Amino acid sequence: MARPKEKEPKIQQTVMLKPSVIKEIERIADKAGLTKSQFMGNLIDVALDEALAMDRLGILRTIIVGSDIMKKFKKALFSGKVALDKDGNLEIKK
Repeated sequence: MARPKEKEPKIQQTVMLKPSVIKEIERIADKAGLTKSQFMGNLIDVALDEALAMDRLGILRTIIVGSDIMKKFKKALFSGKVALDKDGNLEIKK
């Protein structure tokens, strides 16, 4: 069950992006013969369709939880609370 493909008026939205991301978007948009705005709109449409499909399949929640776990692990790793020993085993420090 995809989103309706009806014509709707567009609404301008503001997002904050890293300059390196904008540079890549401009490069690929130019290669595709699209304006930056058209290309970004297409990217968002495709990503939304994929997110809706993952949500319907129950995969989206798993991805979100996995991402949260990785963020917490990275934070613990960089803070020194978690480390790998010489054999590659996980060490949790108190």
